Amino acid sequence: MDVIGPQIGIESSTYEYVATEGITPSEDFMLGGGQTYTFSDPFKSSLSVALNDRAQVEAVSSNGRTPLVWRTAVESGTAVMCNIGIYGKVFRGFYASAFSLLGSAMAYPVINSAAFYLDDFPSPVPSGNGKYIKRDYNMSISEFYSQVWWPDLVRLAERYGIRFTGVMIENYGDDTKDDPVRQTDNTQFEYYGGLLLRQNGEIGYHGYNHQPLVLPNTDYGNEYTYVQWPNRKAIIDSLNELIAFQKAVLPAATSSVYVPPSNILSSEGRQLIGEDVPQIRAIASMFLPSDSSLPYVQEFGVAADGVVEAPRIVSGSMVNDSYMRLAAVSELNMHYVNTHFMHPDDLLDEDRGAKEGWETYRKGLEDYLDWLEQAAPSIRMQTGTECAAAVQRFSGLTVSMETTDTSWDLKLGNLTDQGWLMFRASNGTPGNVRGGSLTKLTGNLYLLKATSATVHIERKTGGAA
Repeated sequence: MDVIGPQIGIESSTYEYVATEGITPSEDFMLGGGQTYTFSDPFKSSLSVALNDRAQVEAVSSNGRTPLVWRTAVESGTAVMCNIGIYGKVFRGFYASAFSLLGSAMAYPVINSAAFYLDDFPSPVPSGNGKYIKRDYNMSISEFYSQVWWPDLVRLAERYGIRFTGVMIENYGDDTKDDPVRQTDNTQFEYYGGLLLRQNGEIGYHGYNHQPLVLPNTDYGNEYTYVQWPNRKAIIDSLNELIAFQKAVLPAATSSVYVPPSNILSSEGRQLIGEDVPQIRAIASMFLPSDSSLPYVQEFGVAADGVVEAPRIVSGSMVNDSYMRLAAVSELNMHYVNTHFMHPDDLLDEDRGAKEGWETYRKGLEDYLDWLEQAAPSIRMQTGTECAAAVQRFSGLTVSMETTDTSWDLKLGNLTDQGWLMFRASNGTPGNVRGGSLTKLTGNLYLLKATSATVHIERKTGGAA
């Protein structure tokens, strides 16, 4: 064994790798800790090790045998070991949490927002019957939406404090060449849009129709049957028509967020949004990487043209979807953010849960919301625009910290009205705070709300600085 092994907590190692099928963080280590999160494509990624009594284990493999994150005192500092061995976007929160164990304290900016999107809503309601809706409720699609689906969503919103953001589609046609034609049947838009606004929700933009904003140089291949737009003017005209239609049918709505159909947005479409459609100030597309090159994959932040990038992380009922639950817990700890979307027509598509039925779908969604409420009870429930504003504040915030025996002093750059930071006190207990306030999340992990560019946190019962 390498001579450094005992110093970093390793008692012995065969230097063999074992398959890691999931991770169980300790309850006091991370938000969502005390539960197991399954990996979708496990392989032999973790070193088989036995630890000495100097090591403090923070996370183990799902079988409980392999330590995945531990820390140990090394001379005058701390060493933290990550033995996950898998590196990808979906794991960033675990590494951020491990990194935060270094030093007597660590602070980093976060977003503090949970947003919930309803894609294709409001939109023309399909006529006729859905196979599984008819099976379970003996109702038409329209009756199911008004008598079951929407009342259930209202109950969820009231129970969990959700403020839904619906993104509107004017029609489902595929005409991209002719001038846009105004939708004449406003009934569903006024009814459901009005209900959403009365629920303290928000209306965003999805499309004049459901054709993504791409030009003829985009090749859909065999992936989609969408139709390209002939030129930039056609795209701009379609967006302007959607904006004008929304204003006509829902004059009380104020909108700023655009969700690309099927998460597809070409570079040309993205450019013209920033240059020619000032009503769109934020884009909420796809967070997780895709095997396809067509989806618009985002990071949280503000683009050079000022448009806020506020991707949606998870979707649907998440029944038995371990990958999305892993992404959700990771982003809670990385950015303290949760963004989710679902479609009214999920119950018409077997790939999105139609066969299992709405009861199974709804219970899966409730299970996820229960988990979120338990893991992050203080997270702000916001609309898409409010979430984008939180991303904007987060993206510019910088932090530096000085540590003494009696305090932690933070200096924040680019603070506007308020900023949010994750704060971990590994050596010492926070006391009185000036310039902000602390909310305990779990263990020695806190949420810091900063209201001043300088924040003073009293350090109690701490060792050497």
